[in-house]
Amino acid sequence: MGHVVVKYKVTINQSDEGSPDYDGIAGRIDGFDEVQAVEVKPLAFGMMFIEVQAVLGEGDGIVDAFEDKVREIDPLVERIEALEMGRL
Repeated sequence: MGHVVVKYKVTINQSDEGSPDYDGIAGRIDGFDEVQAVEVKPLAFGMMFIEVQAVLGEGDGIVDAFEDKVREIDPLVERIEALEMGRL
């Protein structure tokens, strides 16, 4: 089996208690073995998103399992969307 590189856009729910800790969430995502790069980027109107690049193995359910793992790190993770995907 080969590997795929996936670039994700992770959006964080804006809470009523102020700005979310984007850097803290990005740091926890960066701790995953599969992750090669993490960057906090501007989205619109002061909102930010986290761009994640990960190298994942090919196979049934591997990409879904990684996405679920990202969703579970913080209740404010609202959505994870694949932007690009390619084989290594």
